[in-house]
Parts: sequence; structure tokens; C-alpha cells
Amino acid sequence: MTDKQIKQCIDCLPAGQTISRAYRAYEGDIRVISEDRKGNEYRYKVVFDEVFNVSLVPF
Repeated sequence: MTDKQIKQCIDCLPAGQTISRAYRAYEGDIRVISEDRKGNEYRYKVVFDEVFNVSLVPF
């Protein structure tokens, strides 16, 4: 992922969440794990559109 796409991921997160880690899943997609201020983890699947802009889908 490019820096632009990482910034788009951060912008898609709800307020108070930060990206903890990202990885390529066995199925081939990219997944992001974020944490809120309380330490709760949330998992998202990264989805690319036709011009490679990023959106997040809750897992």
C-alpha cells in the first residue's frame, strides 16, 4: 500500500481509533487492525476501487 492509501485508511476509521497493524491475509486481501483509546481491537478488510482508492469494511 502507498502512503496515500494508508492515509485513506486512517481517514476511514471512526474517531478515536488508530491503526495498530496491517497484514496480507491467507485469502489474498489486506486487513487492518485498529485500536480505540480503551484498547479494544477492531478488524477491517481493505477494499480497493477501480482507481485504487481505499475503503474499509468491518470484519
